[in-house]
Amino acid sequence: MINFIWNNYKFSIMQFGKGVFKRDMTGHSHSANSYELHYITGGKGSLATDSTTYILSKDDFFITGPEIYHKQITDKNEPLEEIYIYLQTNGKKTADALVSAFLDTHFYIGKHEELEKYFELIIKEQTERKLGYTAAVGAVMQYILTKITRIYLPDFENIPEIGENLNDRRFVIIESAFIYNAENITLSELAEEVGLCERQLQRLLNKYYGKTFLQKKEEAMKNKIY
Repeated sequence: MINFIWNNYKFSIMQFGKGVFKRDMTGHSHSANSYELHYITGGKGSLATDSTTYILSKDDFFITGPEIYHKQITDKNEPLEEIYIYLQTNGKKTADALVSAFLDTHFYIGKHEELEKYFELIIKEQTERKLGYTAAVGAVMQYILTKITRIYLPDFENIPEIGENLNDRRFVIIESAFIYNAENITLSELAEEVGLCERQLQRLLNKYYGKTFLQKKEEAMKNKIY
């Protein structure tokens, strides 16, 4: 098992591998919090669900999540070849828009040849098992999940990442102000930039820096970091 974190949400890779279907895969469905990613690397066959049957060929990618019945049927002359990754999640709800999009989509199928190199890289890491391979696999999985949610959400760039810590953005604004504009910045101007009232900004500065606005400004001026 390999654990990794994506957008502050824990995933576990329970199993993954690459192989040829010499016989059909028995129909089954996954338990709650379980998702299987399939990338077809060659051959022919079909995928049967409760509602329909899909023809499979190279570069087809599909996900079967919780309670999705599926059965893979392989062509006897050109057997299906597949890379699969079996994930389990911690089952907790999350405010993160991207993680929620992945967790809420229990079935998807499409042709995405751009994903092949990332699936192959995970198999390469597993085969070679060099120093740090578990971390490398986790890092590649983070990218794969990001690519998948971009498929789910084509307007990805315009969707706010709800899980992002708002204070992180505020600290960047605050520190930039004291570094580059300490001589001119005022309490009211900085409060407006970070989206707080003056009193809230003073509390934030005191909590995280142990200083008032004037003390921070004097410190920046004294050290000439503006």
